[in-house]
Amino acid sequence: MSEHKVPTGPCKGPKGYPILGVLPMLRSNALAFLERAAKEYGDFIPMKVFMSNAYLLNHPAHVEHVLQTNYRNYRKSPMLDKLKPILGEGLFLSEGELWTQQRKLIAPSFFRQRVEAMAGTMADVASEHVAQWDKRAASQDEFSLSEDMSFLTLEVALRTMFGNGMEESEAKAFSDALMVGNEVSAERVWNLTRLTEMLPTARNRAYDRAVQTLDRVVWRVIRERRASGVSGDDLLGVLIDARDSETHEAMNDQQLRDEVLSLLLSGHETTAVMLSWAFHFLAQHPACLERLRNEADMVLAGRVPTPDDLKQMDYTKRVIQEVARLRPSIWWFARVAVNDDDICGQPIKAGTTVLISQYLIHHHPSIWDDPTVFNPDRFLPEYVAKRPKFAYLPFGAGPRVCLGSGFATMEMQMVLAMLLRRFDVSITSESNPELSPMITLRPKKEITARIKPRLRH
Repeated sequence: MSEHKVPTGPCKGPKGYPILGVLPMLRSNALAFLERAAKEYGDFIPMKVFMSNAYLLNHPAHVEHVLQTNYRNYRKSPMLDKLKPILGEGLFLSEGELWTQQRKLIAPSFFRQRVEAMAGTMADVASEHVAQWDKRAASQDEFSLSEDMSFLTLEVALRTMFGNGMEESEAKAFSDALMVGNEVSAERVWNLTRLTEMLPTARNRAYDRAVQTLDRVVWRVIRERRASGVSGDDLLGVLIDARDSETHEAMNDQQLRDEVLSLLLSGHETTAVMLSWAFHFLAQHPACLERLRNEADMVLAGRVPTPDDLKQMDYTKRVIQEVARLRPSIWWFARVAVNDDDICGQPIKAGTTVLISQYLIHHHPSIWDDPTVFNPDRFLPEYVAKRPKFAYLPFGAGPRVCLGSGFATMEMQMVLAMLLRRFDVSITSESNPELSPMITLRPKKEITARIKPRLRH
């Protein structure tokens, strides 16, 4: 790994088309285009996006400046407003005083002790899923691992959020709605105007139905909880009881709706995608799989994991970290400079958009040795200490770092340990699937699998 120097002096970038700039390439395949740009032009890349100035930043020092040092000068890009029909003014999209207020209200929900208190719910869902996999193993039928992990993580999200799950038909409708919302939102992000969203196309109608489904379910749960007069000790109850430390005000129903959907989407979709990728990579690396299984056998001795058990499962955690490096669920973000700025010697004008891709930084050859190789041991403490702090950001970084990172990591550790200690998983889909860079980084075609009871040596 060579020293990763901060670029200085004039920088070059892709020319793009008249007026539109690089927008057509971004709309066609944003990840592939940004990868090519980074390889050809380096770490500080100017480009035009429909007559507006933008920069692709690909150095940890740039990330630190935008997300930490001068984060108040960088607001979320208006491009992300396309997500507001689903997420509203939830924590993922809100800015300024609203974000500060909501962050203070929500943060206690994800303190370590409260997250660990949810471990029992996670274990119950995982145990039920083991029983489902027993039936799959008996039948030997091929199934969609991507869809299976989506249902599992949705059930965890629903039970920890609402205290119980949903009827199977409603859960499937909710999951399908989240998927449609994800896909269409990703397509709309790069649209120049919102005119196409108003056309009565089949795609737009499907999106509208998806938003209506999500709203119907969440509003129903909020109304029922309010009517009961009992807050409850699940996440929804914590959000209802949360009070601003200065004004003592609680969230209104619209804020609750926005935060519930933001947490459900981030806590379900992103975790499901990473779990699918984890099974995919472990199937390709049997030595890593055996190390994970041996750790689970030794630490758990057949019992359901507790938070204290998971703290001892260092290798399983490193596997998750490496999966999140290679396939970060949220793979890019955009910020807009409020005022003129200087990023590591490079001038940035107010109104300029800066793009940062976790995927590109996680694959940068000047930061990571053999960056395309799956190697969980690169997260041993001695190697982590040698890397820049902002070289790894699967959950973001700085003041807006994802509150649910501990929750997601604990859930993934538990699921992998409980399923892989009992089952052999054979991936039946492509060994190197094409990536689909939507809001989350999914394989273009679903990961499919067959399972059977684990053969012990």
